[in-house]
Amino acid sequence: MILERETHSFIDKLVHYSLMILILLTVVAVILESDSEISKNHQMLFMVLEYISISVFTVEYFLRVWSSSENKKYKHFKGKIRYMMTPMAVIDLLAVLPAWFGLFISRDMMILRGLRLIRVFKLTRYSRSMNLLLSVLRQESANIFSVFFVLSILIIIAATGMHIVEGSSQPDAFGSIPKSIWWATVTLTTVGYGDMVPISPEGKIFGMIILMSGIGMAALPAGILASGFTKEITRRKEKFRHQVITYFADGVLDKNERKNLRKLAHDLSISNQDAKSVIWEIKRIQLKVTELICPHCQIPIEVEHYSDHIKIKKHKKNISN
Repeated sequence: MILERETHSFIDKLVHYSLMILILLTVVAVILESDSEISKNHQMLFMVLEYISISVFTVEYFLRVWSSSENKKYKHFKGKIRYMMTPMAVIDLLAVLPAWFGLFISRDMMILRGLRLIRVFKLTRYSRSMNLLLSVLRQESANIFSVFFVLSILIIIAATGMHIVEGSSQPDAFGSIPKSIWWATVTLTTVGYGDMVPISPEGKIFGMIILMSGIGMAALPAGILASGFTKEITRRKEKFRHQVITYFADGVLDKNERKNLRKLAHDLSISNQDAKSVIWEIKRIQLKVTELICPHCQIPIEVEHYSDHIKIKKHKKNISN
């Protein structure tokens, strides 16, 4: 299917990149429209772009729902309903609903303008980088949840402690635990706006302890994501490597196999340089079997060797006698 880039043809690429450009243009338009002067001077341009985008995205949504039956999981009417409930289908629907609501509502609602920015999430379908990020988030979701759970507990503990220490001296800032949560959050995340600060010696000491605790906690999610990116990229390269080894079973890569490898590299977000390096490495170490005939006894022998590590020399006869 063209929308899913299953064939990687020229038409697939044209549709793919055209939709990406249209998404980016509409997102930029929504941002620029927030400026009243720019919106007034280019109102017609923004209106034409919005009509084009809402038409294209609506047609795209219905085409995806209609063609979803090609997938065995979404066969028949109930299957289409299940497809409409998938995260990407919901994003596709939310990308057009605010614009359609805006056409039937007489007054301009700022919230509808803001909701049009949901279209930026459609890029996750077309961008390999966004797809990689989503894969990492899915793989590391349990670890990330654990970190944020622990961080939430620390925030509550910090807010409670600061309320006890500073509540009597600064009732407006730390008079209750809910009021103290803002200070605990910006402190543990090492942001530190400075709008709420302890003034008592006890409060300052407690604040220093909380601040030092937050340094490590704030860095944990970044470390988990970095590790997740490394593992996911390694996993994808290993998958690509395994496919290359499979294709090299007969010792050569034909035109169709090279085409399939290019598609796989694209789907796995592997760069052309990395793909070529893996293919070259497998080609270099591919084990082969060569049949030879012993020149002395005429007995056939098999020689196992790597493709670039065989060298047969013709020995000169001993003519010393």
